[in-house]
Amino acid sequence: MASSVSYEYIQAQKGVPGGFATLTPSSDPNPGTIPIAQLPPNITSPFKGQFADETTLETEYPTANLADYAYCDDTSSFWYWNIALTTPAWVNQEIPEADYIVLSSYEQSVVPYIVTPAA
Repeated sequence: MASSVSYEYIQAQKGVPGGFATLTPSSDPNPGTIPIAQLPPNITSPFKGQFADETTLETEYPTANLADYAYCDDTSSFWYWNIALTTPAWVNQEIPEADYIVLSSYEQSVVPYIVTPAA
């Protein structure tokens, strides 16, 4: 019994938007993976978007990768994914000094924060 999907159709849909993803060849440094050009932009870009608040950001991206960042309207600041924390989390680039000084020295060394003076 022949398939209703033709070989020509499948070949025409390889590696095109809305089609089928291809895999990198064995000669590639990362063989058997989907080429970056065929991934959605929000997966490959460290900027995850603009969100109303931290809760919305955390709902959309409960985990992230090193260097990922987003903008939150309620704080008018950028938030970064920090893997140096005991529990990795989204953190505001601007934090009060009181919050900064309780971080371990390692956490302080990798924090991309602008420390705001205590009020």
